[in-house]
Amino acid sequence: MPDTLVILAFEASADQATAAVIMSGGRRAMHHHQARHGHAAVITGLAEAALQDCGLEARAITHVAAGCGPGSFTGIRVALSAAKGFQLACDAQPVGLSCLLVAAANWRNAHDANGRNVHDANGRNVHDEDGLLVASADTRRGSYFCQAFGPDNAPIGAILDIDPQAVAAGETDLPDAWHGARIIGPGAAPLAAVCGGRLVANDDAAPVDAMQIAQLASIMIADEVALPPLQPLYVAPAFLGPPRG
Repeated sequence: MPDTLVILAFEASADQATAAVIMSGGRRAMHHHQARHGHAAVITGLAEAALQDCGLEARAITHVAAGCGPGSFTGIRVALSAAKGFQLACDAQPVGLSCLLVAAANWRNAHDANGRNVHDANGRNVHDEDGLLVASADTRRGSYFCQAFGPDNAPIGAILDIDPQAVAAGETDLPDAWHGARIIGPGAAPLAAVCGGRLVANDDAAPVDAMQIAQLASIMIADEVALPPLQPLYVAPAFLGPPRG
């Protein structure tokens, strides 16, 4: 790990574009553009503003991270394009992260209970003893990308595309292993409402942003684990819902 760590991170897979900087010693900054569209026009400026807030020039960057999806195809491309541009220009190390993994890691970091002792509306403990956590992201097609993570934030199973209406109609079902798991993200309430108490919704998860990505990247760098490349997660798994015409 370099003596002075400077991570520049990008995220634009949902309804905002963000760029953040974390550096050794704890100094950090983030700028955001709260809009569903127009990310390409502003994302470089967001990065430059975050660097300026930290008193840095681009040549100080040691790592460039980005959210790789799943989410908006256009937003993913915008974040990755900006990240790759800075990474190549600064000869920095790339770090590509799943936004579902980032959401799960951030939620766990913000809570003390490690996912246990969760109760439904009737007071029953319904949480899986292994602390399973399902993170979700909006597909913008009426369904949600979902993936389960264990207590160590290791992914359990593939990313699924789940339609709440199909679950409600009995046309599809959730994985058996998810029974009693917490679910976070935009799909939490819609999916928990139709699954007969098999999921426990937590609607307190903050939307994934560049600061969360930078924080997870810094942990991975400190732990000296292999850093994933800046490659898009254009998920096209088996769709859990009725056939599309």
